[in-house]
Order: sequence, then structure tokens, then C-alpha cells
Amino acid sequence: MDETQCLRMIRASLAPSTGCTEPAAIALNAATARKAAQGTVTQVTARLDAYLFKNAMGVGIPGADERGVDLCVALGITAGDADAGMNALHTVTAEQLAAAKALRGCVKVEIVDGVSGLYIETILRTDCDAVRVVTVGAHDHIALVEHAPFTEAPAEQESVEEGGAHCGSLAEFIAFADTVALDKLAFLRDALTMNRTIYDRAMSDELAHCVLPKITLDDPSLCASAKRMAGAASYARMHGVPLPVMTATGSGNQGITLFLTVDAAARYFSIPEEKELRAIALAALANVYIKSFIGPLSSVCACGVASGLSASLGVVYLLGGGEGEMVQAARNILGSVSGMICDGAKEGCASKVALSAGLAVEAACLALEGGGIHAQDGILDDSFDRLIAHLGELVCVGMGSTNSTIVHIMKDEKGYAASC
Repeated sequence: MDETQCLRMIRASLAPSTGCTEPAAIALNAATARKAAQGTVTQVTARLDAYLFKNAMGVGIPGADERGVDLCVALGITAGDADAGMNALHTVTAEQLAAAKALRGCVKVEIVDGVSGLYIETILRTDCDAVRVVTVGAHDHIALVEHAPFTEAPAEQESVEEGGAHCGSLAEFIAFADTVALDKLAFLRDALTMNRTIYDRAMSDELAHCVLPKITLDDPSLCASAKRMAGAASYARMHGVPLPVMTATGSGNQGITLFLTVDAAARYFSIPEEKELRAIALAALANVYIKSFIGPLSSVCACGVASGLSASLGVVYLLGGGEGEMVQAARNILGSVSGMICDGAKEGCASKVALSAGLAVEAACLALEGGGIHAQDGILDDSFDRLIAHLGELVCVGMGSTNSTIVHIMKDEKGYAASC
């Protein structure tokens, strides 16, 4: 891969989002339908893939005091900015929220069976019009806007992310980080600032106490610092704090884990900004590579196996390690948390983010000291490519029915009807 491809791959994987990306994507889809439709809304049907439904059903929504997929849809209609992308819910007034609550009774939510990629469909009917909007492949990739009579849905897409077909290698990512001109990474500085801001808000609002004990909050060590920064920022986002986060491969929590874990290490060791931005660039490339194997949404927590692992590689780079130490750090991660499931987006994700951030710096430091989990253990390998391929096989083949079981348990627990 050349420099241009690497930069394009990183840029395509990053996007700001206000609130959790799944409610934001649903709201954007619904807002687009409302913008296209004439007349007064009478009926709305939202159809989602099971992974996206799982991540939207219980998480906080910016500007709202209640939760639910139907409310995400209704807010998209009453308050969503169809031109703001994943920041569609950047401003929600009390009047718009009240209107959304009144509209909830007109919203029907269904899970679409038989799709493996990200899928959102809104059919919005009014007293004089009907509009259908379909999102496929990525949270903000609206593939179809049409008025009745409707055609067939667009072909399902696994991913529309740049580099989605296993592009590049760890050696190429390292070479890029070593040689790219610093001014070409300036956009990463802005992204880092965005994610630092929600961390600062979490600390000023004392939200960190909701996810970490006092002994960790008062601990000045590197591991505790990484857990504090990433965990607090994640909790604020999951709680619905109306601030944007720079997402990574479609996830705000992955963006938080990636950026703030590397940032915690850079601050702890007083690493110059240039080295930090290069480390983040390497981590961002690795994150895209890993997600191309496990998909945009999956049954495992990607904050651990994707962004946490990638952040660990970034920390190794930050501290002067090479490809061998990075592969060992990756083994240390996958030998520890490869089985951590994703049971939907909610405040509890902050605990997984904190765990992933702390493990990322520990895995990196252990690798730099020459220690770690052996390549012969379990699903591990001495090759980075084969290591990630094994992870992909575990997730996409071995855990094929896991997500449906998770969704079934969550729906029963929260009293959702068969049609959601």
C-alpha cells in the first residue's frame, strides 16, 4: 500500500458522531425519509439487522430522557438533521422530544432476518406520500431514497469502508507511520481533541465514578490512566452526553479506545506530539484491517479485539518497539479477551472499554519486556495476518448463532414483542 491509500483508508474509517452510532444511524435514516416526504406523518416502519437493533435498544440518546429503537426513529423524524450525517441529533429541543414521544405509537420496529451486514430501512407514510430509505454496509451509507411504488431493496453489502477487503499488512502500516509527512496527519490531531473533550466533560460531570472505583481514579499509573480516560469518555457517550466523538470504523467507543489509550501512554511518557500522531495513524490502519475480518458489527466486543488491540500496537510503536513486539502484543490481547461478547450498546460498555484500554497498555509493555502469551496457545499464531484471520474465523464462522441468542435474551428481558 502506498501513502495515498493509507491516508484514504484512515480518513474513510473516521467520522464524528453525536451519541452512540447505532441510534445516530437510525435517526439519520429516518430524518432522510422525513425530509423527502410531503404531508403529515401517519405511519412509520423501521426494519433493522439484528446487530444494529441490539446496539440501539438500550443505549442513551442525546437530548432524550427515555430509550428505545422506536424513540430513535421518532427523534430522527421530529429533530433529525438529514444533512448532518452521524451528527443528525446534534440539537434536540424539548418541543422536538415531546413530538417524538407522541409519534412513538405510530412507529413499528422489525428485525430483518437473513442479512449479515449492516441494514436500516425506514418506510414513512404520510397523508399524501410514502417514502422508503435504505442504509447498507456502513452507518452513514444511505443507498436508496425512493417514493412509492417501491422497488426491491439494494443488494446487501458487508462493508463500504475503504480497505474493507483485508488491505495492507502490518509491515506496510509501520512503514507508513514512519515516513508520512506530519502535516498529512493534522486531521488526527483534531480527532484526538474531540475525544479528549468528552473525557474532560465526563470528569467535570463526575461520570467516571459510575464506571471506575476511587482506587483507580486516584491511581497515577499508566494502566489506571488509560482506563480512566477511555472508560470515563465512553460512559459519557453511552449515557447520552450531547457531544460529538470521533468514531473509528463506525464506532464511537472504538474511536475512544483507540485515540485515548494511545494518548494516555503519550502523556504518561511525555512523548512528543509527532510520535503520538504517527502511533495513532498506525493504530487506525490496524483497526480497519482487523474490522475487515470481523465485520462492522459482530458478536464480540470490538473495543477489545479490534480497537484495543490496535491501540496496543500504537503504544508499542510509541515506545520504540517494532513489528515483532507488536505481534506479541496482539497475541497478549487475543489470548485474553477474544471471547468478550457484545451484548448491545449501553453504559456498561464503558467497563469493557476501560478493561480494553488497560489491557492494551499492559499487553504492549509486556511485549516490550520480552514476555507474553506463546504463539502455540489456543487460536494464536506467530504471524499477525494468520492471527487476525483466526479471529475472523472464530467470529464469523464459529459464533454464527451467538448474536441471535444475545438478541433473544435481551428482547425477553426488556419485554419486546416478537415484532419488536
